[in-house]
Amino acid sequence: VFGDAPMIQSATKSEEGVNRWTRIEALSKEMEGKKVLVRGFLHTARGVGKGAFVLIRSSLYTVQCVAFESKDIPSAMIKYMNGVPVESIVDVYGTLTVPANPVEGATQSQVEVQVEKFHCVHKATAAMPFQMEDACRPDLVKETDVGAYDHEANASAEGGRVGQETRLDHRWIDLRTPANQSIFRVQSMVCTLFREYLLSQNFMEIHTPKLLSGASEGGADVFTLDYFGKPACLSMSPQLHKQMAAACGGFERVFEIGPVFRAENSNTRRHLCEFTGLDLEMAIVEHYDEVLDVLGDLFVYIFDGLTEKCGQEIQRVKEQHGFEDLK
Repeated sequence: VFGDAPMIQSATKSEEGVNRWTRIEALSKEMEGKKVLVRGFLHTARGVGKGAFVLIRSSLYTVQCVAFESKDIPSAMIKYMNGVPVESIVDVYGTLTVPANPVEGATQSQVEVQVEKFHCVHKATAAMPFQMEDACRPDLVKETDVGAYDHEANASAEGGRVGQETRLDHRWIDLRTPANQSIFRVQSMVCTLFREYLLSQNFMEIHTPKLLSGASEGGADVFTLDYFGKPACLSMSPQLHKQMAAACGGFERVFEIGPVFRAENSNTRRHLCEFTGLDLEMAIVEHYDEVLDVLGDLFVYIFDGLTEKCGQEIQRVKEQHGFEDLK
């Protein structure tokens, strides 16, 4: 009923497949009494007397799982649960119950899992460079956008918080925080909504070259490179190709979501050397107000869509990086 699970080698496949597992975000009090199997990172584990309380995390969501020594739960299992390193990946099987009081610190606060089986799928072997609880702490102050970047000052932070340098040196761990998980999901949704709206307005998505023989527009420096003995540069904008497609090629309405490179040595801390551009180009039939109408409706569609579909994600970002709601 407990222990290290054998390595997954795709040697067998159950009839239920991935449906054997219940996603943590789907756990609710309406499922009380149901047997569930959940998988996630071991966020925290603490022993209390002859019991174990563990918090399991998957993406943005957490659920508390509890076990107490009994005829079905040996003391060795309690000891094992409390000894598994945090950030290990575990499988927990048990009965979903509704506690008398909401579980503080868990997103699924209305339920908890009474553990019957507990297995470690992949054990974290190296010491954690920082604790996830520290990485999730709210910002004390807002970082400035200007001034020279101080690597030493950002290597650590006060109040048990994790410094920027440490986060970036261990980015694969830092990405697990609910705020970072949410930022990437909001970014993905922005692109989805951008694409949805423009497709509904008879735009066509195109993919333009990123290796060019020369700059596609003036006013910005480019990153140069050697292209098999010939000079070349990274694209600073899809502008030229968008105009070729929309105005000259007869496509009339086109858009692209893709990387943009600009060799601008900025004095701010947030350089625009590389970013993801959301570009559109359209032929004007009668008046340039046609473009303004598309842009205005596009932004409304994106902001309304984020409010409707990313409420949870926006709230998780706000918990760590406070901001005022868009009005």
